[in-house]
Amino acid sequence: MKLLHFSRPALRALTAGAAALVVTSTAFAHAHLMSSEPAANAEVVAPTEVTIRFTEPLEPAFSKIALADASGNAAAPAASQVDGTDAKVMHLALPSLTTGRYAVHWTAVATDGHRTQGDFAFIVK
Repeated sequence: MKLLHFSRPALRALTAGAAALVVTSTAFAHAHLMSSEPAANAEVVAPTEVTIRFTEPLEPAFSKIALADASGNAAAPAASQVDGTDAKVMHLALPSLTTGRYAVHWTAVATDGHRTQGDFAFIVK
């Protein structure tokens, strides 16, 4: 088996290139859910809004929250909004909710263009 030998300048260049790739890949982070109100699987008195906090600032044009009732029907007619003072927070105003289970589906597009999505549910007592 033949081993490859690199000169010191070539090794330095390879090391610098590898370090640049590591730094670049961590700069493009995804927006992950940090917390929500109501919390996942919580039993709550009918909330007036859903608020989700993310790890990265969101692109308002492509980020959204949708709410469905236990039958899968849309339960919130209003569009969700990214908070005007904190782009890591998104809100969905809710109508008066009746007792039952509700599913929240969210799509978050970070300002760097990376998209994440998820679901959780809560129960109105």
